[in-house]
Amino acid sequence: MGAPLGCCAVKRYLTRNAALFHTLRRLLATLCCAFLFVQGVRYGRYHFRPDVSWQRVQSSGVLIVGMDTSYRPFAVMQGEDISGLDVDIALEVARRLGVRMQVAPMGVDGLYDALHTGIVDALISALPLDPFRLDAFLYTRPYLDGGYFLVSRDGRYQTMPDLDGKRLAVEYGSVGDEQARRWLRRLGSLSVQHHTEPSAALAAVFEGAADAALVDYLTARLWLREHSASDLIIAAQPIYSEGYRAVLRVRDLALAGKINAALEAMAADGTLAAILAKWL
Repeated sequence: MGAPLGCCAVKRYLTRNAALFHTLRRLLATLCCAFLFVQGVRYGRYHFRPDVSWQRVQSSGVLIVGMDTSYRPFAVMQGEDISGLDVDIALEVARRLGVRMQVAPMGVDGLYDALHTGIVDALISALPLDPFRLDAFLYTRPYLDGGYFLVSRDGRYQTMPDLDGKRLAVEYGSVGDEQARRWLRRLGSLSVQHHTEPSAALAAVFEGAADAALVDYLTARLWLREHSASDLIIAAQPIYSEGYRAVLRVRDLALAGKINAALEAMAADGTLAAILAKWL
């Protein structure tokens, strides 16, 4: 008989204090919500700052661009004058944004540090996408693919499978050499010739000692510019792509969007192609 009496006592106690338990539970939930709200405000204050990057450039009227001015033909300094492919691209981007462009010349090792610390607004300096920097930096669309392309007489070889049974010239130790070694295992027969310079690989094709060369786009364009009588043609698509892009801080999304849109428009209306043809 003791057990039922104990149960009834507990039941009466719970019934009598149900309102108190309910009040305490609501108070605890309110305190938890208040704590989370305060923490969210504190976190947001320090980590979710408003993006005023575009307004900052608009108000100053100047887009400060970091460049390595020792990399011809992208940027070269002669006295106080700076010229080059990247300079022309930056000038055109700034013009379309309605601001003035100012170059901050520096060595390649200082580019990302200058951007990170806010010395410059953006980098336009023949920089490929670096996957290890994506946590801190944004990359725009590429304005030039500096990767590795096939070069052949009349452009007859466009892809690596086209070279089955052919002779391919590459620079020893280059990305082109690496790609050629991969395709050696895929094709039935591919003869790979190694040269000390990419220009020597192109000369081998020109002289008929090789059927195609796999070299970087910059070397190919400059070599063909110097050998205008040559019938060598660069393939339409790269074997190994490496796009050069403008770089901005990851928090400067608004400015990155403006620059990316300007590059898109330059590609669409032929301005970008005209700049590349001028320097390459």
